[in-house]
Amino acid sequence: MIAQPERSKQIPTEKELAAYNEAGHVIVGTLQGRNTEYTMLKQVGEEWGGETKQDLDFRPFMIPELPPHATYERIGYPVPTGGQFFMAVENCILKYAGVVAEELLCEQRGVNSTEVRTGQFDIVEAEGLARSRFPEDQQAQQTMLHNAKSLAQKILRDLDCWQAVEVLAWKLIQGCELTQEYKLDQESIHSIITQTNLFRRL
Repeated sequence: MIAQPERSKQIPTEKELAAYNEAGHVIVGTLQGRNTEYTMLKQVGEEWGGETKQDLDFRPFMIPELPPHATYERIGYPVPTGGQFFMAVENCILKYAGVVAEELLCEQRGVNSTEVRTGQFDIVEAEGLARSRFPEDQQAQQTMLHNAKSLAQKILRDLDCWQAVEVLAWKLIQGCELTQEYKLDQESIHSIITQTNLFRRL
């Protein structure tokens, strides 16, 4: 039996990982009905990172424009309604969105995500949320974290959601071609993602 050649790997750069991380937060946050004030990519020294500012406590009564209901039906996620506090598990899903986006990028490139730096700070924050929710029950914490990551994976594996992540990440990467910092404000984010298939209405 002839051994098949291993598929050539294309290891993502730190800039790409950071851009996909932030784009993952934005897209999952959008599905959850969160306002995203901005998302940005920046270089500090030799390292790339990012930042996304979103609602974490309370979903506004006038929630931002949402994808069509068919998207929620397809991924098995409830359509958000305004004027509610975000549950801890919703915030955990949001935190894991960045990590999952990086992992899916690695998977797409034929790279084991354990070989690269992924969003460890997001994981630490998610674990903190689980401890706050179940301070005396480690099993409940682990169940919550497992479910949150599974839901983030289900959302971002959806073809339309993933396309929106890729488009937004590419905009961030392009913006940093000639500068060490690039920010997209709420209006720009809305303009970019509403032109993707995620907001396509049949």
